Amino acid sequence: MDSAEQIATQIVPELAGAPQLATPKKLRRLDLACGQNCTEGFEGVDLLADAQHKVDLCKFPWPFEDDSIDEIVCSHFIEHIPARAVEPRDLVDANPQTLARWVDVDMLFAFFDECWRILRPEGKLRVICPALRSNRAFQDPTHRRFIAAETFAYLFAGWRKANKLDHYRVRCNFGGNCNPTIPSELALLSPEVQARRFSECWNTTVDWVADLVAIKG
Repeated sequence: MDSAEQIATQIVPELAGAPQLATPKKLRRLDLACGQNCTEGFEGVDLLADAQHKVDLCKFPWPFEDDSIDEIVCSHFIEHIPARAVEPRDLVDANPQTLARWVDVDMLFAFFDECWRILRPEGKLRVICPALRSNRAFQDPTHRRFIAAETFAYLFAGWRKANKLDHYRVRCNFGGNCNPTIPSELALLSPEVQARRFSECWNTTVDWVADLVAIKG
């Protein structure tokens, strides 16, 4: 009977020529404006909270490489983005190139342009914000933006072109959908009654949840 040493000698040369399994790629995920509750499995990004990355998301460009991120979540931040265009004071380095790129771009578009830039092709972006016709949108005095579901259509290059808005200074191209979160009591009503409430009443939608995919190439 062969010894264990002899068996090992016979097996090792076979393993040396065998194909090696690829090491699974570690996904990189960011939670933008994570605050004190960073999503599990994500790298936190925040200026004020104790986050992994201390970044002012209203200064451009962000310190992340192109096509380097697989997934982004951003909950209850975009409504705080100043309702104005980017100014030289909002640039990390106000050189001629960044001045030409960023100055006078609406800050909401600048935010989504940066999300799109750092996401890999088909990278995912989930954005949650208060629904326009809700008390939640207006109760916080630091809110500066009031978002309708239709706002997210402006992030799709095809929609902008079809509506003759492709002159807008925005580069991102996202596909996806936007869905409401609704009060539990409303969910018990018939679809017909729900539809009437949505069109006629306030506080029938709590938040918008936009699930977007970066379209590149």
